[in-house]
Amino acid sequence: MEDVELIAKKTKIIELLSDNGKGRIAIAPEIQGKVLTTTYGGKNGMGNGWLNTSAFQGEDLDVAGIGGEDRVWVGPLGSQHSFYFQQIKPLNEANWLVPPSLSSEPYKLKKVVLKEVIMSKEMTLTNFIGTEFKLEMLRKVMLLEKEEVESNLNITFDEKLDYVAYQSSHSVENKGDNIWKKETGLISIWSAGMFEGTDKSVVIIPVREKTSLDSIYQYLGPLDSNRLQLKNNTILFKADGKYRSKIGIPHTIAPSVYGCYSKDKNRLTIVQYRKTEEVMYSNSEVSVQENPYEGEIIPIYNNGNMDYTEANEATFFELESTSAFVELPPNRSIEHYHSVYHFSGEEDELNKLSEKLLGISLKACVLE
Repeated sequence: MEDVELIAKKTKIIELLSDNGKGRIAIAPEIQGKVLTTTYGGKNGMGNGWLNTSAFQGEDLDVAGIGGEDRVWVGPLGSQHSFYFQQIKPLNEANWLVPPSLSSEPYKLKKVVLKEVIMSKEMTLTNFIGTEFKLEMLRKVMLLEKEEVESNLNITFDEKLDYVAYQSSHSVENKGDNIWKKETGLISIWSAGMFEGTDKSVVIIPVREKTSLDSIYQYLGPLDSNRLQLKNNTILFKADGKYRSKIGIPHTIAPSVYGCYSKDKNRLTIVQYRKTEEVMYSNSEVSVQENPYEGEIIPIYNNGNMDYTEANEATFFELESTSAFVELPPNRSIEHYHSVYHFSGEEDELNKLSEKLLGISLKACVLE
């Protein structure tokens, strides 16, 4: 957590501490309300989140480029309803431009209660076709203790395992005067976290029914069997932070719990999110789309060189989830939660969790 100490010299950091003193969560309200990183190793423990050291080592703090383990954005990323190309034409990757309200502006700290931090932000966003949205984002980050982890995941785990866990929950309220409609664009809540890529990190997504790799979305660099496989009805995706690629899991086959095993970090990460019965989701294709509400509920991104050559040095990958899109009248809200559970210890004990939660042995989760 040395990086957190450096950042704390430039901005306010709130730390949530577990009862056993080993679990720590560092939250920065002025850095987009992000969870910067977590640890299960106490004050001097290894951080789980990816932070861009060049963003905070100089005199100024580069809020937009700092990284972080948990942030909230809004969807969609792609389509004519995207917020990430603003009104810059044509709609293509060269014109990517994240609005300041989603990249650099601070959140307002509302309350710190026991093991929970509550923040909010009002913002006005305009999508690619020019529809304006006035909204308020309410963001809560809550540390989870062992009994809450076991209850949420319907598991028990050995006391010998180190762990840290939290839930980030959100609501977005329509603060404008008009209903948000399909024809002019909608908003979803998009939770995402950055983690350091390693050669032995694999994202593990058990699908709900028999399928093929053709049923999932694949973006950016092409993926071969060294990076993407379907094994035992489980999608395996390499997360080394060296090759720019992305997959998306449609809501029709997506689970509500998925994971990532970093063998070289001796860490199993489990993600649990709010999955509803709604059917409108966006995809990450950067284009004007005929069907902009057909897409993924679980996007997973692996960073790398812009030209899709493989990098020598690892950067980050992202574990994400999204809410559905709904038409929303003024003064009404949509909600989403995204929970992250990190476990570390003997592989046999981690394997028990993987088999219980993901339905697959960790020894089968190898991509080479």
